[in-house]
Amino acid sequence: MFEQIINAAINGILLGGVLALLAFGLNLIFGVVKIIHMAYGQFVMLGFYLIYVLTVQLHVPLIISSLIAICAMAVLGILTQLLVIEPLLDAPRLNQLLALAGLIIVFENLAMVIWGADYRGIPLYLPILHIGNFYIRFSCLIAFLGALMTLGLLYLFLHKTYIGLAIRATAQDVEIAKVMGVNSRLIYFVTLAAGGALTGIVAAFFTPIYTVHPHFGSSFTIMAFIIVVLGGMGNLLGGFISAFIIGIVTSVSAVLTTAEVADIIALLIFILVMLVRPQGILGVRGT
Repeated sequence: MFEQIINAAINGILLGGVLALLAFGLNLIFGVVKIIHMAYGQFVMLGFYLIYVLTVQLHVPLIISSLIAICAMAVLGILTQLLVIEPLLDAPRLNQLLALAGLIIVFENLAMVIWGADYRGIPLYLPILHIGNFYIRFSCLIAFLGALMTLGLLYLFLHKTYIGLAIRATAQDVEIAKVMGVNSRLIYFVTLAAGGALTGIVAAFFTPIYTVHPHFGSSFTIMAFIIVVLGGMGNLLGGFISAFIIGIVTSVSAVLTTAEVADIIALLIFILVMLVRPQGILGVRGT
C-alpha cells in the first residue's frame, strides 16, 4: 500500500505540472482583464478535437497538428475578447459570468453536433517507465516536463519583454499603466491570445493521456477555478503551488478511495481553506 501511495504521489506531481499550466492561463486572464473565463476548459476541449481531426482524420503529423491548434486557440481567444468580453468590461460581474457561462453551452453543443457524444482519442502507444517498484507513464512525464518548460518561458516573457512588463503593469493598476503609455486594450487582446494559446498547449499535452468528448472541458474548468481561488485570485505563484497540492491530493485519494471520492476530498479541502483563509494561500485580504 505504501508503494501505491508513493506512486500516486509521483503521478500527482506530474499531473500538478499540467494543472499549473492550465490554471496559469485562467489566472493570467483574471489578473489582467479582471474577468473569470468560465469557458476556459471548453477551449481545451476544442483544441483537443482540432488536434484529433488533423491527426487522425487528415493525417497531419501530431506536432504540426498541435502547433495549428495552439494558433487556432489563440485566435479564438482574441475573438472571445472582441465579441464577448470587451462589450461587457464595464458590465456587472454577474453579466460577465453569465455570458461566459453561455459559451460553455455553445461550445459543448457545437462539439456534440459535429463529433457526437462518442469518446475520441489519438492512438499513441508510449512506454511506462519502471524505476524499482515505481511506475511512471511516459506520456505524463512528457506533459509534466513540457508544462514546466512552458511555465519557464512564460516567466521570462512576463519579466524580460516589454509586452510582458506591460501585462504585469496592467494587472497591478490599469489606470497607472495607461498614464505610462500602455495600451490596455491591446494588452487585453494579447492576454486573451496568450490564454487561448495555453489551452492549445494543454490540449496537446493531454492527447496521449486522455480521450475527448463534448463535456471533457467542464471538469478541467472547475479544477482550474479551484486551483486559482485556492492559490489566491490573480496570484500566479499561489496558483502554481495549489496546482501541485490538488494534483497530489486527488491522485493519492483516488488510490485510497475512488476517483469520485478524490474529487469530493479536493472540494472539501478547497471549502475548508476558503473558510479559514478566503483570500487563498498567497492571496492578499481585500483584493
